[in-house]
Amino acid sequence: MSSSALQLLQEPSTFAVRSFDAATIRYDFYDAPSRSVVLVVPGFWRDRRYPSMQRLAAFLTGRGFKTAICDLRGHGDSEGIFGFNLNEHYDVAAVARDLVSRSIDSITLLGFSYGGAIAISAAARHDLPLSGLLLISPVADFSRLSPRINPFTIHRHIAFGQALRRPKFDWRFARSPKLNAIDDIADVHAPLCLVHVKNDWLVDHGHSVALYERANEPKELHIIDIPGNYHADRIFNVAADEVDPIIAEFLAKTTR
Repeated sequence: MSSSALQLLQEPSTFAVRSFDAATIRYDFYDAPSRSVVLVVPGFWRDRRYPSMQRLAAFLTGRGFKTAICDLRGHGDSEGIFGFNLNEHYDVAAVARDLVSRSIDSITLLGFSYGGAIAISAAARHDLPLSGLLLISPVADFSRLSPRINPFTIHRHIAFGQALRRPKFDWRFARSPKLNAIDDIADVHAPLCLVHVKNDWLVDHGHSVALYERANEPKELHIIDIPGNYHADRIFNVAADEVDPIIAEFLAKTTR
């Protein structure tokens, strides 16, 4: 995902929708020739204007795909409190329905980390015109999270500038109720692509393996064996040559 493509990225249109509890959810829309859209669901502590999200928009629109990137509740300019996959699926569904009202024929959900779990729950619990799900380092089950923190390499994974826009989230998240993607995946009936770095420091690649084993066909699993234990959108910084073709080929196969 090159910086030159980012320089050509158009200024997006910003829209607001109401979720089930009247919370305002905002998203950016980048236009392109297709009648399909890739709806990007960022992970925890990522908003729609985070640099890696904008680079992804440049990559997708450069290949002709309309692209929408949402701020989940509690993030960016959206209202509400983030619940680690409790009510966020309503937010994604509200954005998806708004996109359909704008003459969109089909939607691919592209989720990162906890955004991947939310994308699964949205696909399982709402009737959406899905072309597919493309999930990068998704969380299958909160109880399976076991981060491996190395104090000598943590700077490679955490952007300290993120602290400037801290999300609003449930501080009792360790005990709060949640939906588990591993339970919802069996109710998803759309092509699925899972991408995970082997031994991811935050969400072990076993999460993607578990989701793959329970998912319906057609499905594909890509475990990328590279040094560094990178997570979610950080993969694009170090393994773009491997990840970019996977994304492009999956979209080419599944998008109407």
